Amino acid sequence: MNFVPIALSSDIPAGICKSFTVGGTRIAVARLKDGLYAVENRCSHANSALITSKIHHGCQLACPVHGARFDLRTGAAKSPPAFTSLETFPVREIEGRIEIGLKA
Repeated sequence: MNFVPIALSSDIPAGICKSFTVGGTRIAVARLKDGLYAVENRCSHANSALITSKIHHGCQLACPVHGARFDLRTGAAKSPPAFTSLETFPVREIEGRIEIGLKA
């Protein structure tokens, strides 16, 4: 696993989700009450970027095209028309930096 720095810890405060492109992959990173989570920022139904400015139901992102929602913790599709889960990524916080793990 290759960890890539993407942001400072202060860039993603509690309750905030931001989008990054890492190694050509769009990734949404959120700080929830129980830690940092990262999922691919691509609706598995419409292939569009998810809305990352607002976290729904405490842990979900929504697709702006058809309203599908995805769990930030697991990547699971939570509402139609999406039924396929999103890829998740390891995320860690070290010395004030947030890093995403990518397959080597």
